[in-house]
Order: sequence, then structure tokens, then C-alpha cells
Amino acid sequence: MNKIKDFKENGFYVEKSVIPISLQEELFLTFYDLALSSLNRNKIKLDFEIKNINEVSFPNDILILDKILSALLEHSNDHIAEIYDTVAYSSTFLKFISLPKIEGTVRELLSLEKHTPLYSATHRIRMDFPKDVKRKAGWHQEIFYTLPEARFLQTWAPVLRDSTVDNGTLGVCKKSHLNGIAEQTWEEERKDYATRITIDEKVIEQYEQIDVSMELGDVIYFDPHLIHRSGYNSSQQVRYSQVGMWNDCSYKDFRAPKPDFISRTISLRENYEKYKNSIK
Repeated sequence: MNKIKDFKENGFYVEKSVIPISLQEELFLTFYDLALSSLNRNKIKLDFEIKNINEVSFPNDILILDKILSALLEHSNDHIAEIYDTVAYSSTFLKFISLPKIEGTVRELLSLEKHTPLYSATHRIRMDFPKDVKRKAGWHQEIFYTLPEARFLQTWAPVLRDSTVDNGTLGVCKKSHLNGIAEQTWEEERKDYATRITIDEKVIEQYEQIDVSMELGDVIYFDPHLIHRSGYNSSQQVRYSQVGMWNDCSYKDFRAPKPDFISRTISLRENYEKYKNSIK
């Protein structure tokens, strides 16, 4: 199989067995530990029994993790948002996205030299809960969801369990990248869905639509112009999936964004005043 040929002709390439099961286990324990911490910090009582971190195992206890996360979501979406942000900068996830095999394939598909830096943009692990429609992404192109005027490709991979049609795996419009930017509409966030930039169904009908079911360990790489979407999770389980962009830092228009880290508790000045007053 010629990965460059597939990528250029179809707009995507699926690489098998890239991510080792040991990293999946580490991520499971990361999620589980953060979920337990959130329960304790927010004083949430559950109506079902759970195991402590030393008792759980992967993959046997994924359903317990699902139940805990679902309980946190029911209490407040803020709890899930904080876990989402914490995982993104955890040492385990940084290892996950920076696997040499992934980096090598990204360089090959972008025709980059080994010395050219790659910039990670919005690498995260999505948690798509059963029957959730608000965060379901409709047909779109990633080019309007990331850094402007950049040269990049996107990666997507199942995490903790396989991605299937039932749990809403990634859908793509084969060869849609060949026609550049499609006509689309910006829709501001509403009560029933997040901000989205959607492509008209008449455009979608022109292409072969494929649901890309993937086994744990697989990674799909795709063109920024490839039209794609997340499916509807009709299962009873959470779908965990890694998403993110790798940018070519040598591209003439590339400019790194300014990080905007905002404390969830007190401000830097408030922290200073707190300790300044405590030592008087």
C-alpha cells in the first residue's frame, strides 16, 4: 500500500496498529484517576459502587469509567471539561501524540525533512457520550477550526475502545479534498449545539460517504480540505477519540498562536495577594 498515493488520491490514509496497548492502559488510568479526583473535589456521591485506582484494570473496567464520567457530566459539564483539558497536557497523552511512528508518517505525508519542526494544535481526546447531539460535529472541513493560513494535516484515532458505526466513528467524503473549500455556513452556538461551520447536504451528495471503523491502535491521517464528521453515538458506551493537527513550521505563513491559559480558581494577582497577606 502506498500511503502517499492513498493520501493524495482519497484525502486520507489509515495506518494500522500504531499505538501500543500499553499507552492505552496508561491513558485509561489517567482518565480514571482524574475522574476519582473530580468526584472527591466536588463532593459527588454515586449510587453505584466503584473501584479504587489500585483495583481497576484495562480493558476490563472501561464500563466503570464510562459510568463515573456520565455521573460527572450529569452533575456539571464543567467537570468533564476540566478532565478534557487536564488529559490534553498530561505526560501520557504527550507521549501518545508524539509516537515516532506517527511523527514519521506525518513528515512523509507533508513531504518534510527530519529537521523541520512540527507544531501540535488542539490535540485532545474527545469524550462523546451516548445519544449526545449537542457536541456531534456535522459535515465540515477542518481548515476553519484551526490556525488560519497554516499548512497541516489532521490525525484521528480511537482511544480505549474500537470506533464503530454504532458508537459514532469518523465519517469522510472520499476525494472531497480535491475540490478545495466547499460552500459552508457559520452557525453560532445555541442551546442545542455548539458553534459549527457546516457544509450543505447538496455538496455532500456529490461524494462517496464512508464510515471509517477503526480498531484500537489505528490512526487516520487526513487532508485539511477533506469533508468529514463525527457520527451519532447510538451505543450505550462513551466513544473516546484522539483529534489534533500537525502543522508545518517551515510554511511561510505559519505563526504560532499565543497560549491563553486561564486559571479555573484565582488569578495570578489574587494568588500573590493571598500569600503576601499570609506572611505579614
